[in-house]
Amino acid sequence: MNRLRDGAIVLGLAGVLLMASADTKDVEAKISYESESIDRATEDGTVGVLRGIGNETLCALAENSMNSGRMRQAYTEAQADWSEEEATETEPVAEAAAVHPELTALQNSNYQLTAEDYDALLRIVEAEASGEDETGRLLVANVVLNRVENEAFPDTVYEVVYQQQAGKAQFSPVGSGKIDRVTVSDETRAAVERALAGEDASGGALYFVNPSLADAGNLQWFRSHLTLVQAYHGHEFYL
Repeated sequence: MNRLRDGAIVLGLAGVLLMASADTKDVEAKISYESESIDRATEDGTVGVLRGIGNETLCALAENSMNSGRMRQAYTEAQADWSEEEATETEPVAEAAAVHPELTALQNSNYQLTAEDYDALLRIVEAEASGEDETGRLLVANVVLNRVENEAFPDTVYEVVYQQQAGKAQFSPVGSGKIDRVTVSDETRAAVERALAGEDASGGALYFVNPSLADAGNLQWFRSHLTLVQAYHGHEFYL
């Protein structure tokens, strides 16, 4: 009986070690099978079986330990690869946002704009209000966006900016080509973002004119046919 008790202790210890392993299902099944055989064996036969189980258990445990080590190494390598891929995927997004700030502006916009619309809006504001402060630039952006919303004008920013009547551009920088030569400033970008976010300081104005630069006949038409909303620095804004 002492041999049976000693064998049972060996079997118990082997079971504890196997349960601590990463994948012990096959070995546990083997122990269960051999344990059933023990119940049907004699005492002398039991000791032999236990010794066999002990040897098989140690071999299986060693092999399982090696497999677990390989699995941990593979998992660690996979994590490193995944982290590297994730960094590779996210870095271009951050770089794109830095190179193309219009991505942020368009996302925060209350208007449906394309990149072409946004570029046209930035350029016309810069060309028309380069000597103004941020509020003066905001007012010009407001007029363009108010036209987009008004049925009397085209439906997109680009079409509004480049609209012509009787072969004449509605905005003088378009006619002169100045719109293509400007370098858009941070102040203009900030003003345009405010306008796209819904800020309208113009009182709904649809027209503006710079009295110091306007043709006398055009200026007279503005003042005779339109309603003055406000004057701000170098521009007058009309409905």
